[in-house]
Amino acid sequence: MRFLVTGAGGFLGWRAATLLGERGHDVLAVARPGGADRAHARDLALIRVDAGDPAAQDLVADRDAVLHFAGVPDPAHARADPANAVRENCGTTVNLLEGCRRHGASLIYPSTVRAAVDPLPDPYALSKWLGEQACRRYPGSATVVRLTSVFGPGQVAWEGATGAIASFAARAIEGAPIVIPGDPGRTRDFVYVDDVVRALDEVAAGEPGGTFTFASGVQTPLIAAAELVREAAASSSVIQTPPTDLPAGENDSYSAEPQGPALSSPLRPLEEGIGSYVEWLRHHPAAESRAGA
Repeated sequence: MRFLVTGAGGFLGWRAATLLGERGHDVLAVARPGGADRAHARDLALIRVDAGDPAAQDLVADRDAVLHFAGVPDPAHARADPANAVRENCGTTVNLLEGCRRHGASLIYPSTVRAAVDPLPDPYALSKWLGEQACRRYPGSATVVRLTSVFGPGQVAWEGATGAIASFAARAIEGAPIVIPGDPGRTRDFVYVDDVVRALDEVAAGEPGGTFTFASGVQTPLIAAAELVREAAASSSVIQTPPTDLPAGENDSYSAEPQGPALSSPLRPLEEGIGSYVEWLRHHPAAESRAGA
């Protein structure tokens, strides 16, 4: 297939563009002008265009599908600027949907299970929910895929990436304390990024439309995930759980049952995914001077 992947300078977009290319697809990778320079993404040929720029619509020509990862990827940045989160997570989606309508392509919109919570827990969930509504109501072909907590190669806390396992792994490699503010027993449904990309590839090959949820169905407490990371890194880092007042939505548990197309192979166990990720992170340039374990 011929893919356009937006947000290819970030975690999910970079990994999707890389793996889809390795699977034999024709991938056009797009990142915003002036986006972060991430060491692991320097070998990826990027076209620098804002996904919200009408000029981005022309990039959809001759593409079969758009994987739209560009936007505000986490609750913290959305809380800091909710209006920008709506622009980035919904406005850019409308722009690309128009490109898909004009050029006969389909759009795959990676959303979040937080968008299924009523009431919506935070500005991030609102911005992604609005993007979902655009996919459902705008003319053309679009599929929504709600994701749980994705982790894996390309997610580097030292370069600003968020995510519990990314934070735990960076601290474990440094030998620094792993800090879990708030309730350490709150749960997340963790899925390995390579499994997500494979699932999105399968979604793209199917009939467009609908809303799917990609999840393992396993609820893992954050403290259990931290222990798995520490074990995988053979780290002596202590795990600290200070009582902390967190922003709305952050002290809640998020999980979902898998819904959508059947996968060609099962999800890898969390322990295996964490082990693979920690090994990848150890070889990242940012880790060279940080290992203290």
